[in-house]
Amino acid sequence: TISDTEEDIDFFDEANQCDWFMPENYFPNLVEHLYSLCQTNIEKDRVDRELKLFIQHDMFDLLFYLKYLVDTMRQHKIVWGVGRGSSVSSYVLYLLGIHKIDSIKYNLDINEFLGEKNG
Repeated sequence: TISDTEEDIDFFDEANQCDWFMPENYFPNLVEHLYSLCQTNIEKDRVDRELKLFIQHDMFDLLFYLKYLVDTMRQHKIVWGVGRGSSVSSYVLYLLGIHKIDSIKYNLDINEFLGEKNG
């Protein structure tokens, strides 16, 4: 059990950051899948740029979990929102079905979501 102290919560959070509670190797060909959904070089270039940013921000593993989460929600007919906040500027998240906003179509800058880390 976890107490209400901030220190205990921070410890619990850090200890469980990599425990995603999903089947191991759920979707090993995720990157290939993302590129297969692209129909133009503009889309492929955007996916390439975003994947590099996800890696740079140490968020690459999150994409695998999000794929699992969306698939699970669809399987169980769970409805989620169209999209909100800066995440809608991610074309990769659009391709994964996390949100329904085509960031290329609406010329949304990925830097709104995964811009350079501030010092």
